[in-house]
Amino acid sequence: MKRDVPCFPGSPALRRVRRRVVVLLDEMERPKEMNRRSFLKWTVGAGAVAAAGARHVLAESTPLFTFAVVADPHLREDDRQCECTGVENFAKVVRKIKALPKDRSPDFMLICGDLHVEKMQEALADLTIPAHVVAGNHESRKHRAQLREMFPGDFQGKDFYSFRHKDCKFIGLCDAIRGDHVGHMSSEDITPKVGQCEWLERELADGDSRHTFLFGHIPPHPEGKDLNMYLGRNDSRYMLDIVGKRRPTALFFGHQHRSLTFDIGRSKCFVVPSSNWNMGFRVPIGFLHVKVLPDRIDTDFIETGPADTERYKVYLENYQKTRKR
Repeated sequence: MKRDVPCFPGSPALRRVRRRVVVLLDEMERPKEMNRRSFLKWTVGAGAVAAAGARHVLAESTPLFTFAVVADPHLREDDRQCECTGVENFAKVVRKIKALPKDRSPDFMLICGDLHVEKMQEALADLTIPAHVVAGNHESRKHRAQLREMFPGDFQGKDFYSFRHKDCKFIGLCDAIRGDHVGHMSSEDITPKVGQCEWLERELADGDSRHTFLFGHIPPHPEGKDLNMYLGRNDSRYMLDIVGKRRPTALFFGHQHRSLTFDIGRSKCFVVPSSNWNMGFRVPIGFLHVKVLPDRIDTDFIETGPADTERYKVYLENYQKTRKR
C-alpha cells in the first residue's frame, strides 16, 4: 500500500530528497517476515535508495555555470542626457562581479545594447571574463562595424550571432536601429539587411542544447501590441510565435530602463534594468545574475547603486534642452 507523499518543511532541495526517498521506499518490496538478517538486508537497501535519491536531487540543484546580463550601460561621458556616469557605473559592475564568491562567479557577461562603442575598450579593460554584446538603438552603422571588428569571433561579419557554452546555446539578436525606439528584425541598418528571421528559426530548430537563451536590445510586447519601446507589432507577434513553438529557456533584453518579467509560453522573458540609469530613477542600477541548473535557471538582480530621483529631474531638464535643439 502506497503512502501519501507528505509536504515536508525545509529547503526545496531537502523536500525533494525526502519525497523521492518516500516514493522509492514504497517501490521496494519489504519482507513479509522480518528477522534480523532480512531486517539488515532491507535497511541497507533502503539506505542505498536514500543515498541515490539525495545524489539525484543534488545533481538537479548543482549549477552548470552562471553568467551576468548587463543592459544599457551608455558608456559615454557627456551630460547630454545625464549619462556622464556610464563608465563609472560600469566599473561598479566589474568590481561587484570580481567580489562574488567563486561558486557565484560568472563565466561570461552578456551586454544587451546601448553601449556607446567609443568607451567600450576602456570600460572592458578591467573585466576578467569574456563579454558578448549586441547593438542597441544608440549604435550607428559605424558603431556596428566597430563591434564586428572588436568581437570578430562572435559576429563573424554579421550583426547577429550565436555561441555555445557547456552544452547551452546563446543567440544574440540585432533588433534595434539608430534613433528608433521601436524594434526591427530587418532593416537597411542591420548587416545583412534581411535574413535574420530565417537564421533565428534555424538556430532554434537544432534541438541539441540543454538550454537555449536569446538576448537582444528591444523586447517583444507580451501581447504583441504595437507600442513604443517594444518590437514593432509584426515582429513582436513573430517573436511570440516562434518562442512559443521552440521554447527556449529564457530571453534577455534591455532598452526600457526598468525591470519587467513575463512569460512567453514556457519561456521566461526578462527586461533588465540599466547599469547606469533607470526610468524615474526609482529602480536601482545593477545587473542580472543568472544561475544555470540542469532543469531551470535562477536569477538575482545585483544592485550596484541606489535609485536616484533627484538625478532624474536633471535628466529631464537636459533631455528637454536636447529636444529643442
